[in-house]
Amino acid sequence: MSKDENMLKPAIKIKLAGMDDLVRMAFFSASRNHTMNILCFQHKETKKWLLGFLTGVPAYYRYKGLPMFFYYELEEKPSAKFLKYTSKDKEEWGYSEITSPPVKWNYLPIVELAEPPFFF
Repeated sequence: MSKDENMLKPAIKIKLAGMDDLVRMAFFSASRNHTMNILCFQHKETKKWLLGFLTGVPAYYRYKGLPMFFYYELEEKPSAKFLKYTSKDKEEWGYSEITSPPVKWNYLPIVELAEPPFFF
């Protein structure tokens, strides 16, 4: 294995078309992966807030996995510490300060990073 193959590769950044897409993708990915945190940080140059999550494709091509960061840009910091989602009667999402018993809603924590990840 060459030295280049041992180097840590940055995650591939994939900007989604809207917050609806990010929320839907995050919750359905979380249902398969059993754990998920929504990462939140302010972009140093644009000053926009980014919400996103890390995932990966295992055993991609010659790599042991392909890391991906799916995200969406917001003008303002999220208003609460949890993202909630339901698709029981109709698709809805929002922010929440608390997690009620998951009868209607599913929740993911929003974790604010002190600085952007190295790949931003």
